[in-house]
Amino acid sequence: MCGFWRRIGALIIDTLVLGVLGYVVGLFLEDTFVQLGGWGRLIGFAVSITYFGVMNSSLSNCQTIGKKILNIKVVDSTNSTISLPKSFLRYSFLAVPFSLNGAQITNEALLSYLMYPLSFIIFGGLLSISYLYIFNRVTRQSLHDLAVGTYVVNAEVSSGELPSVWKPHLAVVAGLFITATLIPVFTSDLTQSEPFKGLIATQKAINSNDSVKYAGVTEGSTTFTSSDSGSKTTTYVNTQAFLYKNNVDDSDTAKQLAQTIIKTYPESLNKDLIQVTLTYGYDIGIASKWNSYNHQFNPQELKGSE
Repeated sequence: MCGFWRRIGALIIDTLVLGVLGYVVGLFLEDTFVQLGGWGRLIGFAVSITYFGVMNSSLSNCQTIGKKILNIKVVDSTNSTISLPKSFLRYSFLAVPFSLNGAQITNEALLSYLMYPLSFIIFGGLLSISYLYIFNRVTRQSLHDLAVGTYVVNAEVSSGELPSVWKPHLAVVAGLFITATLIPVFTSDLTQSEPFKGLIATQKAINSNDSVKYAGVTEGSTTFTSSDSGSKTTTYVNTQAFLYKNNVDDSDTAKQLAQTIIKTYPESLNKDLIQVTLTYGYDIGIASKWNSYNHQFNPQELKGSE
């Protein structure tokens, strides 16, 4: 079997290869990627599944660039190379949870029954993949290997019986998926609370601004401790607004969004601070580029200036 660190090392090398490719393409297509917003991650998904699907198949001796460098490869239970369709299916079990984890999921989806399958795929998949990578020390198979019956082995090993996974690992994985599916049951009360509904309404109002592509709104508090004045807690409402144009230092836009918060979420007047983070850039999964600027306002002063 291939050791843990060689397998992780190969993945890091392959990630760097795709990252460099994404960065270079981004130099020429930055505006296009920005306009795509959250849909840009589909580009990275398409590129990565093509790369890993082809390279981990028999077409490339089941070795990506990282695997070639570290002398490991993907095989099936008979120590044979795998077909192209099987290689694509294998990678999808790994890529889909990670891709969805960074996606911009709408509030309508978060508040609907769609949250259950999303939680199953994202949290169940990520937890299972991590668990198996760390604790399945005999076969070193993670979720995507178990799903299609593959192994990652030393490239020079061409024969020999491959071990079977320890059955209790499968029970743990099943438990992780069941737990992940039930997470929305325990968070449903939060989504029905008045503060949460108020923040959702504020988010919709900010998203209706012509300069804003997408925004999220949160509230919270931060405690600072100093030797002179002791502990001080600052309460705030924060919005991160992704813009269509690179105007992150535009104080007028930031002020307009802060005033939207006050109008649609009156509780913000009781906070110490309203922070508006204007962000411009893109994320295509395999590469990203962001430019942000924080604007801070006193709610009472902002209310008086209307």
